Amino acid sequence: MNNATSNQYDSKPEYGTVVRQATAPSDSASDLERSQLEVIPQNPLKSKKALWAWLLVCFSTGPTSGVAGRYIPAVLQSVANAVGHVPGTNEQCATRGKIVCVVPFGGHEVDYNSYVLYLQAISRSIEGVLTLLIAGVADYGHYRKHLMIISIILFGAFALPFASFTGKTQSNLVTYAALWLTMAVVSAAYGTIESSYLPLFMRESGWFDRTPAAESGLAVPLENEVRHKPQLNIGTKASVLSLVAGNLGSITSLLIGVIIANTSRSGATDGYSSFLISITAGGAITIVLGAIGWFFVPSVQGPKAPSKNLAFLALKNQLSLLKSFRRYPEPFKLCIGWVLWNTASSNFQSVLGLAFREVSGLGMGDRLYTVYSFLGIAIASIGSLTWMFLYPVLTWKLKSYAYFFFILHVAWCLWGTLGISDNVPIGFKHTAEFWVELAVLNPATSALRACNRVIYASMIPKGKEAHFTGLEITLGLATGWINPLVQSVIQDATHDLRYPMLPNLFLFLVSGGFYLWFDIDKGIEDSMKPWEDNAIDEEH
Repeated sequence: MNNATSNQYDSKPEYGTVVRQATAPSDSASDLERSQLEVIPQNPLKSKKALWAWLLVCFSTGPTSGVAGRYIPAVLQSVANAVGHVPGTNEQCATRGKIVCVVPFGGHEVDYNSYVLYLQAISRSIEGVLTLLIAGVADYGHYRKHLMIISIILFGAFALPFASFTGKTQSNLVTYAALWLTMAVVSAAYGTIESSYLPLFMRESGWFDRTPAAESGLAVPLENEVRHKPQLNIGTKASVLSLVAGNLGSITSLLIGVIIANTSRSGATDGYSSFLISITAGGAITIVLGAIGWFFVPSVQGPKAPSKNLAFLALKNQLSLLKSFRRYPEPFKLCIGWVLWNTASSNFQSVLGLAFREVSGLGMGDRLYTVYSFLGIAIASIGSLTWMFLYPVLTWKLKSYAYFFFILHVAWCLWGTLGISDNVPIGFKHTAEFWVELAVLNPATSALRACNRVIYASMIPKGKEAHFTGLEITLGLATGWINPLVQSVIQDATHDLRYPMLPNLFLFLVSGGFYLWFDIDKGIEDSMKPWEDNAIDEEH
């Protein structure tokens, strides 16, 4: 008997291959023997080529996201300091130490650091709408790949104009702010879709070829995390490599800033121009690599969209997602804790960046700041890679790693708040403290972010990857503007960047409660339940 006929009697085909029996004209033995198998090709995401293509896309966003998170706030801070003045006087603002400086904003004057924090609050408040639409339709048809690549190219395009605005003027300050807000909105779109690929790669490794623990046939059913650790290892690898790929992209553009700032004559006193050139260069790299990724990232065929009204469909899907809380409670618990942690962590890092420049000196310390930014990303990559290699070989569970990384965040944020008192000599009042924080906290932040993504992906029901990924980002954007707004008000009243660390410390502690609350094994078990809209509606 030939191979095609022998394969007909295999008990189980290879995962990813769908086998159907062709319709036979009769039930005779000869007709059955002549029948052919219809084989549907494996999902393209099972190939290593697909993984490398996705990592290329992750890398492409890094050059722009790196400078957007590090250099654009520095540019805004420098220009705001230059056009601002000491409150109640016409005196020029100081550039080092405890700086009291105000700048026009929205018809009145605010602290020059509050200017940056207010922009962060505004960007977070308007990003949610776009993310809501993207997450609601990305799982249908061929939308996922095209939406992701287009948003990546736009992300890079809005970074291109920065080098053409060189003066430290009020009009340029407004222009920088508008471009930064636009970039933040676009980044929410690609971030939603890019992250949704993680559970897809886990699915193609056999993640959904699972049986509930009660039906596993084992005399003593193992915990779900233990039973499915091989698939979780795949998720860990994909999660970490995607973050590292993005970090390597960030390192590329930040390295440009390091070279320009440390080789140009003006870099010794003011690295402002090196920031602008690096931002434009990062945008150009993102556009080129994003366009290349278009030809290599495979399209993921989703179900046909049930409605041509995409806005209505997105809203309907988000409402259906919220109704699924009772059926899939664990990912919601983690999502809330993750959102609160991410809000606290990102805003804490933002405040630290502004504080570093005040302590080292605006302008004169810019060379040092480029090295600080570069090493921050490089060390973060080492942290997540170390965790990727440790998880498969150690017996620690995912939540144990999460607890360890989480405690480090609380400790460093508490350290910063100690500096509120003028009688306490520590609390990020010396550059040495920032370097120690960089070496300890940045690896923990990157590793915890990768850990969160793996845990969350493991609890997502099949076919709802972009929906649940979008939920995390949407909740973050829906609530993420509150903390920057509170920080802005506090900074505006105190002119001390250590006071805005207090709301971050509060959020860290609250999010810790949700990390203690969710149950990963139950979440994995629940994710095996098929998504049925009727079942969800009946539960309500």
